[in-house]
Amino acid sequence: MKAPELAAVAAKALSDVGSDIMFGVPGGGNNLEMIGAAEAAGIRFVLAHGETAATIMAAVYGDLTRRPAACIVTRGPGAASAVNGAAQALLDRQPLLLLTDAVSSAERQRVSHQRLDQTAMLAAVTKSSGTLGRHDAVGTIEGALALAIEAPPGPVHLDFDPAATSAVVSPLPAPAASPEAATERLLGYVAASRRPAILLGVGARGASAQIRDLVRGTGIPVLMTYRAKGIVPDSWPNSGGLLTGATVEAPILEAADLLVAIGLDTVELIPNAWAYEAPVVSLSSWPEDSPYFAAQVEVVGDLGALVGRLTLADGWPAGFAADERGRGVARLVDGPAPEDGLAPTDVVARTRAIAPAGTIATVDAGAHMLAAMPLWDTEEPDEVLISSGLATMGFALPAAVAAALAYPDRRTVCFVGDGGLGMALAELETVARLGLPITVVVFNDSALSLIALKQKSDGHGGSGATAYRETDFAMIGEGSGIPSVRVARGDDLDRELARTFAADGPALLDVRVDPRGYPHIMTAIRGPRQR
Repeated sequence: MKAPELAAVAAKALSDVGSDIMFGVPGGGNNLEMIGAAEAAGIRFVLAHGETAATIMAAVYGDLTRRPAACIVTRGPGAASAVNGAAQALLDRQPLLLLTDAVSSAERQRVSHQRLDQTAMLAAVTKSSGTLGRHDAVGTIEGALALAIEAPPGPVHLDFDPAATSAVVSPLPAPAASPEAATERLLGYVAASRRPAILLGVGARGASAQIRDLVRGTGIPVLMTYRAKGIVPDSWPNSGGLLTGATVEAPILEAADLLVAIGLDTVELIPNAWAYEAPVVSLSSWPEDSPYFAAQVEVVGDLGALVGRLTLADGWPAGFAADERGRGVARLVDGPAPEDGLAPTDVVARTRAIAPAGTIATVDAGAHMLAAMPLWDTEEPDEVLISSGLATMGFALPAAVAAALAYPDRRTVCFVGDGGLGMALAELETVARLGLPITVVVFNDSALSLIALKQKSDGHGGSGATAYRETDFAMIGEGSGIPSVRVARGDDLDRELARTFAADGPALLDVRVDPRGYPHIMTAIRGPRQR
């Protein structure tokens, strides 16, 4: 099979599952064949600057649209650069098809230039890594797309090699449904409970309607991981805030007599010890593979149907969860007054107050996320996006590109630190070129502030390990084609936010933040033992 024919097979399979955008950074040869075939099949190609960013864009877009999107990269350095993006999709449970060009199997003995064992390299960060070649090309690509969305969703990699005589995709066995006896045991725990608390994780996103029906009008507190935020609206009295493995959620967990985990995947939780005595029962679409806590019963199956069988005795006072969440937020924002610039919490609170309802926020890894995640109130799932499983820096800007493409009629706010933006800086041009409705809010303190906090609390050395020279990101934004401004006062931030939210295209606000508030935020959320 020649390259154009193989590319057409792949493009048709993507189109058949409803995939409408492909991301990537092409090299020569077969990459261009794939782009041409995709465009002929009605699939738009979005050019990125870096393979990591392109892979994150595809993974987030697939996650938001609930169907796998493809990312194409060149062989050798392109495939190697895509590893971090594939790892993010794997640990954040996002469907992705990663197509890499490869040294042709017909020339592999002769050609060593850019030749890597790409299937082996990517096997560690994907659900499956194989080859798309002339042998059973249709079955291979269709199998890869099906595997990408099978629970838990994740990335699948294929080397594009028209000369290959075989194509290998090694699917993981589908999770077996738990026996009815396990379900009855779990229901027995629930029936006996009088103060159950519900813990929602990334796997619960597919059962949002059933979960809302379960808790609506009750006082049962609900804690949500970063990826589950919005399943229960923050405006409901059930919303007890975030579940991260930190200490801010401790009052609810300590007061419960049963913890009902729904779709909870402990890949999202920070590595603190699980210190709670209440028994845990778990319902999920895929089994938990970590002994982070010992569930008395784990039931795997159709999560919506399982949630529909739950009946919870509501022994909590009305408003219990909202009161606890309110106290946590109060501790968070009650930090020292800034002396130079704005407090990180103030940046988030002002943005949330001015942003229209339904605005999507993407949040990068770093100290600012500790302010952004609790303070960005959501009413629906997917109104805040963060790399929770891998927690990679450089996520927020490419994720914002994906969100703006998936929801072009909504504004997206990209909360990013100076360190994280530096890792994806070239994608500002992508935002400008596409004219996307993205407001980039840079928390600029010229440092890796979260690492500096850990460095100080753990007594590590390295005096220059976390500090950068001051960078004018507004100038860089302007040079990339985005209207940009530097901000250091609250009223200026309010004015610029109102201006950008009233406009159609992108904007960048380079906000001077005072990092002296971060230790207080860290202590308020994670307690004295900071991980």
